[in-house]
Amino acid sequence: MMRLDGLILSALISTLPAAAIAADSGVDPSLKRLDPQTRLVQVCDLAVMDETSSRKDGITERAFIDALHRAHIEGDTAQGDGGAFRRKGEWYEFSYSCTVTPDHMRTTELTVEVKRRVPHAEWAAKDLYP
Repeated sequence: MMRLDGLILSALISTLPAAAIAADSGVDPSLKRLDPQTRLVQVCDLAVMDETSSRKDGITERAFIDALHRAHIEGDTAQGDGGAFRRKGEWYEFSYSCTVTPDHMRTTELTVEVKRRVPHAEWAAKDLYP
């Protein structure tokens, strides 16, 4: 059930610009309903959306730290190399380290390294959608 809540939250969040989400306390009640680990992942997803959006390159539409590989979570930190975000209809693979507050409601540190644009030919195998 918690994974479903997380997916619903992701769908709702995808309709808002990333910068608006970071400042929107209306998302907080939905986050609080999630188990702590799912909440950590969702908060890091949101932070990556914000971090990878720019006026120059465009708004990131979706970001999933665990899109390609499961995140390594220890305490309040998630790390990995299997993230993917979507911007302007293209998917990009990234590695990351994301640390959140003890209540898993806000990020305190985030590093994102974009590795490559994922070729369209790989989307189906990686469960990325057009």
